[in-house]
Amino acid sequence: MLKIYNLKDMPKYIEEVAILTQREWGLKDLSKEEFELKVKNKMIKIKSNFNRSNYCKLILLDNDILVGFISIFPTDGEEKTDLSPWYSTMFVKEEYRGKGYSKILNNAILLEAKKRNISRLYLKTDLENYYEKFGAKFLEVLSTGEKLYCLDVSINRISIIGGSGSGKSTLTDILSNELNIPSIHLDSINYKPNWVEINKDERDAIISSKANEQRWIIDGNYNKTLKERLEKADLVIWLDYSSFTHIKGVIKRIIKNYDKEKPDIPGCKERLNFTFLKYVLTYNKKKRPKVLKILKDIPSEKVLIFKRQKDLNSWIKTFTHNENILENIK
Repeated sequence: MLKIYNLKDMPKYIEEVAILTQREWGLKDLSKEEFELKVKNKMIKIKSNFNRSNYCKLILLDNDILVGFISIFPTDGEEKTDLSPWYSTMFVKEEYRGKGYSKILNNAILLEAKKRNISRLYLKTDLENYYEKFGAKFLEVLSTGEKLYCLDVSINRISIIGGSGSGKSTLTDILSNELNIPSIHLDSINYKPNWVEINKDERDAIISSKANEQRWIIDGNYNKTLKERLEKADLVIWLDYSSFTHIKGVIKRIIKNYDKEKPDIPGCKERLNFTFLKYVLTYNKKKRPKVLKILKDIPSEKVLIFKRQKDLNSWIKTFTHNENILENIK
């Protein structure tokens, strides 16, 4: 079974990646001792880079066998140091070449770039007419003779899911403002003023129509149309919190906004009743398994799962490149 992993999470493959990297791009005609020293230094460098901004190394495994790898580097060489980040070290073992695995690696690294809100990657190569098939655009010939390309990475559709009280709507509004992408709160489609629900078939038709638009950030579950939305999304964010966190978020929201109109659902005031409370308390038991089942068919490379608000907050600051973005969020 083919699967992409972050090398940071699979450290037992670091040595093999370092060996293959040295063989492919390192100095030739080294003694055994020199080669082993180069590999050791590469392993140290890989490990030290894991926590650097704009660094990532993904590996492709066939069950437990390493097939290939690809990276994002902050810089790549001594030329064009003003450009960052770089698409680098695309490698597939010789016995696996010609089987489409480079495309899998390419797609995975572009999805990783989207998770990091990277809008453009640069790459240099001496290969002729290779990276164009992945959408790379030629820029110029470098002094080394290599060709400089760029790959534009765009995020146009983000789906945010999770239980009530997890902060889906707040996250949607934050990202919508930062990325200038229209926000769509599905509850605002489901409810007319005074919490009157529309016909479910009508609701699902509207949601499907919205999902066909070119740019959106959609928050909400509504499982009948969920798979369709997740398939179309460039990035899926699942706030997979505990039931305690859900109920705490709901209570905090009720205390702050009770009987005030919800900005994301015009004409509906913040409320609390037994039916809603029961839904929140049983969400993880009844609804979460359905989400898990749907996610099995969605490429894991484009799914971000957060278990804690703290981790989400850290990601938001990194993703938006704005350390102060949450200062006015309560």
